Parts: sequence; structure tokens; C-alpha cells
Amino acid sequence: MKVNGRTIVLFILSILTIGTLAFSEVSFQIIINIGNAVPKDLPEYSVLLYAGESHVPIFIDGQYAGETNVFGQLAVTFTGGGQHIAWAKSSDWYRSYEQVIFFVEKEPKIVYLTPTLRGKLTIFSNKYPVYVYLKDSVLLGTVEKDSEPLIVPQGNYDLIFWVPGYENIKKNVNIQSKQENPIWLEFVESPFNVELRIVPETFSPNGDWTDDTTIIKIYSSKEATGTIQIKDFSGKIVYNEAIHVKPGLTEITWNGSGASDGTYTASVLLYDGIETITKEAKVTIDTSKYTYEKEIILSITGAFLALLGYLIYQDVTSN
Repeated sequence: MKVNGRTIVLFILSILTIGTLAFSEVSFQIIINIGNAVPKDLPEYSVLLYAGESHVPIFIDGQYAGETNVFGQLAVTFTGGGQHIAWAKSSDWYRSYEQVIFFVEKEPKIVYLTPTLRGKLTIFSNKYPVYVYLKDSVLLGTVEKDSEPLIVPQGNYDLIFWVPGYENIKKNVNIQSKQENPIWLEFVESPFNVELRIVPETFSPNGDWTDDTTIIKIYSSKEATGTIQIKDFSGKIVYNEAIHVKPGLTEITWNGSGASDGTYTASVLLYDGIETITKEAKVTIDTSKYTYEKEIILSITGAFLALLGYLIYQDVTSN
């Protein structure tokens, strides 16, 4: 008996269809569709979700809808029209699916769930953890140990690698999908720098709810320990605290407790284990500046509550 190619193809499709029917959710229709045309046998208010990957769980509006068949498709029929959100969860690490918003109409349609291919960025570094940023300061991920991979969508990136207390490393990296893309980093310790700012430089701790406190801002390039002191014009210490700072900004609030009007000197002494740095800044207390902001706010709030109480009373008595 002579068997042509068309017969073999139909036989294979039949076997695949039977296998899919055996393992698919019975509440969903199995459709074999090749190409971009909407299948004619789809009922009204149906969509054919196409992921291009077989046996992928599909979720609609947060609920499990079923798995795709061997052709990467799942047909779902709704009770009516409306907007929905669908996404797929691939079993392969190199594929990821974003949420897709689609509209169900009376006429059946195809909804494509397009995967994003990903690769592994494998980092070898002399220091950890390594924080990986895109050039627009978006954190891509953190690598905690040697040769630990970071899953990244394929593409060309200008990346910034950062370890606290060390100079940033900038590299252009091309991520190939389904592959490990190794990179070697050698971080150089950054110099120890400290800056001190006080905002506002003049404040009035007189209880008027305006500038009642001031913020002492300590900028440090490294993790360090030390002290902060605030002295009056005679050298008397009115504030003294031990501090521990990390790379970046550390803020300390001072309410001027126990201090009278006048100009004070705030000094910060920090030690990073090798070097000691001291910074100073001036801050002034002037309690004569009273704004009556507190009284205004309390008066307005009281009037509002009184009006609200009156309206509630009127509503109760009228009923």
C-alpha cells in the first residue's frame, strides 16, 4: 500500500490530538489551529490564547484557566463580553510572559501571549554582594555569591555594578538567550569621604509646628562608626551620640532639647577602620519666630468637626 506525505501528517495530528484530549482540562475546548486565522468552530465570546509553548499554565484574572495543548494554544469561552488579563507561566527559565490585557467580544478572536527570551548573567567578583543596575538607576538584581547567575532578558545593556564602599564598575553587556553570559569584576575600594549638611540651618523649637526640628544629614562613602556632638559658643556639649553610618545618607533629627537661642556647632567624627574624618556645620536656634500655624490648623479642624457633628445631628433628628 502506498502512503503519501499528506496521510502521514494527518495520522500524526490525530495521535497528538488524542494525547492532548487525554490530559487537557475537560472544561476547555481543544482547537487545532495552524496560522493566524481564527478557527471557524470557536463558539461566540471565545478566545484562542496562543503562547507558542505546549503545556504552559494559563491564568486569566488571577485564576487558573488550563494548559496549552501541543500547539501552544488554549481555547476559552466566556459567558459574555468584557476586559480580562491573561498571562502564562513557562516551565523554562529562559522564557517569561508578561500580562496581556484583552477584550472579549461576540466574535471569537486570537490573543497572543508573547514570551520574552532570557539569558543568565553569571558574575565572578572579588567582592559581594554585587548590586546590578540599569543605566537609569533601576535595580536589575543582586548577586550574593561567586558565580551566582542573574536571569536577564536578552539584549544589549549598559550596566552599573556596585558594591558598598567600592567604586562603581560600568560595562556594556550583551545577554544571549538560553545561555550563560559570564562577566568578571574587580572592584577597587573607594576613598573615604564625609560631608555634613544641616537642613534647615535655622530652626525654632517653640511648638508652633513650623521648623520645630532640624535634620542633620551625614553623607559617607563608606560604612563607619563615630560620634556626633553639638556644642554652644562656649564649647559646652548640648547633644552627644554614638553613630554608625552606612554608605550613602544618614539622617539625624535634633529638636534642640535643653538648648537656648543661639548659634551652635555640630561636629561629626567618623572612622572607617583606617582613616578618621571630622566635619563641622553651624546651626541656629531662634524661638522668636512663631507662626501660629498650630492654632490655625487646630481652629480649622475644630470648626470642621463641629460642622460635621451638626450635620449628623440634623440628619438624625430629621429622621
